[in-house]
This record gives sequence, C-alpha cells and structure tokens, in this order.
Amino acid sequence: MPAITLILNTNHTKQAVVWATPPHTTGTALLAQAQNKFRSKALATVFQRGGVALGEDEQLPPEEDRVWIAKGEAYAGPPVTLPLREPGDAAEVRIIAERSFVSDEALKQLERVASLPGVRVAVGMPDLHPGSRFPIGCALVADGVYPALIGSDIGCGISLYRLASLPARLDAAKLAARLTGLDEPWAGDTRAWLERYGVHQATAFDDCSLGTVGGGNHFAEVCRVESITDEAGARELGMTEDELYLMVHSGSRGLGSSILSSQTASSSYLPASSPALAPYLEQHDGAVLWACANRDLIAHRLSACLGLPGEAEPQKLLEVTHNSVTPCPGGPGGDDAHGARRWLHRKGAAPSDTTGTGIVPCPGSRGDFSWLLRPIGDGLLNAHSLAHGAGRLRARSEMHTQPPSARAKLVDTPLGSRVVCEDPALLLEERPEAYKAVEGVVGDMEAAGVAQRVLCLRPVVTYKCRAK
Repeated sequence: MPAITLILNTNHTKQAVVWATPPHTTGTALLAQAQNKFRSKALATVFQRGGVALGEDEQLPPEEDRVWIAKGEAYAGPPVTLPLREPGDAAEVRIIAERSFVSDEALKQLERVASLPGVRVAVGMPDLHPGSRFPIGCALVADGVYPALIGSDIGCGISLYRLASLPARLDAAKLAARLTGLDEPWAGDTRAWLERYGVHQATAFDDCSLGTVGGGNHFAEVCRVESITDEAGARELGMTEDELYLMVHSGSRGLGSSILSSQTASSSYLPASSPALAPYLEQHDGAVLWACANRDLIAHRLSACLGLPGEAEPQKLLEVTHNSVTPCPGGPGGDDAHGARRWLHRKGAAPSDTTGTGIVPCPGSRGDFSWLLRPIGDGLLNAHSLAHGAGRLRARSEMHTQPPSARAKLVDTPLGSRVVCEDPALLLEERPEAYKAVEGVVGDMEAAGVAQRVLCLRPVVTYKCRAK
C-alpha cells in the first residue's frame, strides 16, 4: 500500500504519512485524513505539487506521493518541476528546493538572470525569493562580472562569536535591557579600526555607520546551543551548551550601495577584457573588508553593553560573506575550455568552500532556530554555495495587512526569546511568519547531499534597533 505524505501548506515541517490506494486517494478522502492528523477542521484544500487543487472526487495520480493541505490560503509548496534550460549555450538553471516554497516570481527572476550574456550556471537555493530586480538566495557562474547581481550590500554576511564569561542561562529581558546605544555612531577611532582590516581608504560611511547593525533583515542575536548533531563539528568550533554566542548579520552599510550606483551608471556587465573590471573588484574587495570590520565592531560594542571586560573580546568562530563575487573554483562550470577564469556571484548565498572550518551558519527568523551546517559533496551541483538563511516567504507590504490582534506581543517569540526593535514598521515586517521555516531549508540541502547538520542554536535576544 503506497505511502502519501500530507504536508501543512503554511508550515512544511508539519507532515503526516498515510497509507491509501484508490478509491481512498480522492481529494475528499485525503482532506479528511489531514483534518484528523492535524486536528483542524478548518483545512479545506488539497494541492498537488505545483499548486493544482485536487478535486473532491479526483484521484491523486499514482506517481504523486505527497500533497499540501491548506485552509484557503494560496499554494505555498514547491514548483511542479525543477526548471532546466535546454543544453547548449544557454545557462543551466538548478533549483535546490523540495520542501521549501519557491514562488513563480523568484523562478522567473532566476530564469531572466540565466538568460544574461555570459551566465553559465544559475543555482537557486531553498531560500530563493524575489528581489527588486534579481532573485535573492542564488549563486551564479558567469564569464564576466555583473555588479548588479551581487547587489547593493557588497560584503553582507554573518559572523559568529563566543561571548566569554556569560553563562547560557541568563534572563532574556534583562539581557535585552542592557543593549543600548548601538544605533549611534561609534565614539572610537574608526580609522584605526579599519586599518586593522586592511581598509586604508577613508569613506563617507566610516564615522556615521561603522559598527551599526542597519535595517531590513539585519540583526545581532545572542543565542545558545539548543542541540548538537555532530559532536566532532562542535568540538572543532569549541562550542558547548554552557555558554552564550552572538550571531551578527550585517554588511557594508551604504558603502556597497554607493559602489553599485557608480558601476550601474557606467556599465551593467564587466567582461574579463573590460578595463573597468579591475577597479570595480578593488572597490568590491574593500567593501567586503569593511563589512567584516563592521560585524566585528558590532560584536565589540554589544559585548561592552553586556559588561564584558576588554580582555574578554568576543572570540570569532565563523565568518561568511554571502553577497560577493569571487573567482570560480576550478572544475565543470569553473574555468572555460580555454582556461579563462569565470566568476562566481553570490546574491544571498553562503560560500561552502572558504570558511576555514568548513562550517556555515544558516539562521532562521527571529522566532526560529538557526543551524550550523557542514558542506558536503564536490560543490558542483550547488556552485560551492549553501542557503544563507531561511529566506522571505511573504513580502514586507503583505505583513502590513495583518489584523491589529496579530501585531500584539511581537517582542516575545514562541521560543521564549526577546526582540529589541522599537521601529513598529520594521518589527511587523520582520516577524517570524514573514520567513520560511529553516527546518525545510536545511532539509532541502540535506536531501540534495550538499550539507549536513552540526548544531542548532536557540535565540535568546535578537537586536535590531532602538527608537530614533
């Protein structure tokens, strides 16, 4: 008797397996099973893969082994097929998503990117979602460099630190109350700080923005180890369940945007022969270093808020940049037939080949767990990249349509953590429901054979901003 997996349309981590054969595989029969399994009479629709509703008397095709159950909302499951371009000169498009919802608009944006001259491979991660012009959550291999595909926040990434001397079991509200002054310009010597990172050219953003988190989905999150899946990986990092850690997600705070603006005005594509390529890469690399210095300064400032002594500076455990362009590693999709170097663009994709320990953070929303992952495989399927986080499920504008009752107590999460965000609009736009379930994103990468779990982190305090 075949097994059919029932998946809750709004939360793909909630699944139930039933065994049924015709005539018990109709829409009515499967819906009754789902209402019983999920204990919800409000469930009303059975979707097949791709979003086609299964009729009341219609039998589920024998080749299908899973359906998505909805209460009336739009389909939020994976596409009906993984879009692949015809072989030849056109770029190959790959989507690493089975459990995670990928919208049609995101797929269309990725297809448009794949049609650009010089693009060879376009890989959509399970956190793929639409951007303003180009999709977010993808890795692209091209003969030259497209500055716009990297985006405006060059160097954006995630760093993980150990907060020395702080035990894991501290009150979230008391920790949150200590985090003040982090949105103001840093009073220290920004030039000396940047020199430590090899940033020798002063910018207009040094004194006003260095050491600040920024807006949007950026954050600084105090967290603790929830569970360890890979004991060896945890030992490599020196992470235990007895201490607190800090995850910082931020970027180049306006510097990258200024670089993109100047490039967009002059050229949208920089082939290997372009005299503008080297100057752009120099600016790009400077912004990546600036962003790294910014995350470290955020960690420095936050540790001072928590009363840690200067000699107990946060110890950096991981550093990844997920908005950048780098020379593509060799192999298929890397160098071309003549040995010329190709370029790997990451637009919201974490590198799986340059983190030192080989371990990559994959944060969830502020109300979800985060995971540390070990990349596996040869890197060719996934363009040496992994998902950079949960990825947006709903647009910011959609979050403003929530009823007033749904906006209450947004500073407390279902996991018992506290959110510091005194911008009402941002607090609403970044609520956990706006993001995909990180469990599905991680599960997709596991199923594709590109990553395995190391440990899970639980949020304690997520800092975004104080009132201006």
